[in-house]
Amino acid sequence: MAIIYALANQKGGVGKTTTTINLGAYLAKQGKRVLLVDIDPQANATSSLGIDKHSVQRSSYDALLDLENGALNILTNPKLNLSILPSSPALAGAEVELVDELARETRLQRALEPAHNRYD
Repeated sequence: MAIIYALANQKGGVGKTTTTINLGAYLAKQGKRVLLVDIDPQANATSSLGIDKHSVQRSSYDALLDLENGALNILTNPKLNLSILPSSPALAGAEVELVDELARETRLQRALEPAHNRYD
């Protein structure tokens, strides 16, 4: 079962993305199987791994809104031995779209469930 770290802070510009990328890269370098989950509509973690956020076809937005179809589009950077569930600007609308959904606070957990055994 994977160990899950969440780096969050309501304030912008405090180093969340930088810390996440560096922690993930460090753990991957130590031989750990790492999945980064970018749930910021700015998609800076996605861009930091060399992925064009505007060309992502299925992102964390899709994973949150389409639980029935297993929408995990996990991309791997073989050079860094690091995987990411990318984000896209579309994620900005997810909060409004999910406002009436029951158990919306557990949607990310449920979406990531199939990936738990693939990562450390």
